Amino acid sequence: MKWGRNEKDRNHYLGHSYVFLIAARLHTDLPDLELEFFNRGMSGHTVGDLKNRWQKDAIEMTPDVLSILIGVNDVGRAVRSNNEIDLKQWEADYRWILGASRKANPKLKIVMLDPFVLPVGRLHGETAWDSWSGECNKLRSIVKRLAADYQAIHIQTQEIFDKASENVEASHWMWDGVHPLPQGHELIARHWIEAVSRQAGAE
Repeated sequence: MKWGRNEKDRNHYLGHSYVFLIAARLHTDLPDLELEFFNRGMSGHTVGDLKNRWQKDAIEMTPDVLSILIGVNDVGRAVRSNNEIDLKQWEADYRWILGASRKANPKLKIVMLDPFVLPVGRLHGETAWDSWSGECNKLRSIVKRLAADYQAIHIQTQEIFDKASENVEASHWMWDGVHPLPQGHELIARHWIEAVSRQAGAE
């Protein structure tokens, strides 16, 4: 994901993913709210990388809503080096991110998305799929626990893609098993808006 830090150029700092789609729709449907969206995702970053830049790229921006999708790059690094993820450290880093964010803003609303993969592209083979999906499953268990601990909105993106792939081939949603195609990002955006809107309506 590529984005610039020129906050006057919205066509660039929002990137070209589900974040862009969410912003486009909500800016169109709710113009009176004068919402602002910022994308601070960076290609290849792990939860440790996120922690290292969190103060500047998240906390200092004083958001009212924080949405986090992290984990698949941790899986990729582990698989490529024939290692397993240090789950205790991964959870500790993620918990630090969430705790520091809530400490800065006790009223912060948090949205957490599960890391996800599909058995297509480079993950089509049984060996690759078992390795990637196995590690992702471990991280999703942690995300579920953390979402409960921090009363976050939990979007189960793996289940969303699995269900979508029952009617259409998985390759329709992702080209390499990791990175969504435009329609994959739209799928995420729709569920994100539905989940956040549902929570807002319940409050």
